[in-house]
Amino acid sequence: MLAAGAKLPDVGATDHNGNAVNLRDFAGRSLVVYFYPKADTPGCTVETQAFRDEKDALAAAGAAVVGVSRDTVESQKKFADKFNVNFPLLADTSSAICDAFGVIVEKNMYGKKSMGIQRSTFLAGPDGTIVKVWPRVSVEGHAAAVLEAVRSL
Repeated sequence: MLAAGAKLPDVGATDHNGNAVNLRDFAGRSLVVYFYPKADTPGCTVETQAFRDEKDALAAAGAAVVGVSRDTVESQKKFADKFNVNFPLLADTSSAICDAFGVIVEKNMYGKKSMGIQRSTFLAGPDGTIVKVWPRVSVEGHAAAVLEAVRSL
C-alpha cells in the first residue's frame, strides 16, 4: 500500500458519467481518493454519502474527492444517481488504480478467502504527494476526519 510521501500515481479510469479521469488531472489542489469494495452495499453507501455531504466543505478547503471501486461504469452510474453523488466515481475495472495504490488484499469472510479492495483513503497535497493514508477504514466519522486533515494542510 502506498504510504505518506509517495507521489500520486499517474493512473485513471472512466467515471460514472463516461468521462476519462486521471488522478493527475487534479494537480494544484488537494485530492481525496477513497477506495470502496462494492457500489450500493451498506458500508460503501454510508461512506459515499458522507463524502457527498462533506464535498462542499472539502472544496472550500481546497480538495477534490474521487471514489474508486472495481465496479462497472453502469454500476457506478446507478449508484451515483441513486444517492445523488456529486463527485466522480471511477470504474477501475482493470484494477490499474487499485494496483497502483496497493489496496487489493486477501479477505476472509466466513472462512471463504478472496481478493478484494481494502477500504482505504489517501489524501494527496496540491503537489501530488500523498500526505496521509487511512488503511482499513471504519466508515463512521471517516469523512469528517478526512475533512479535518484537509483543513490542516
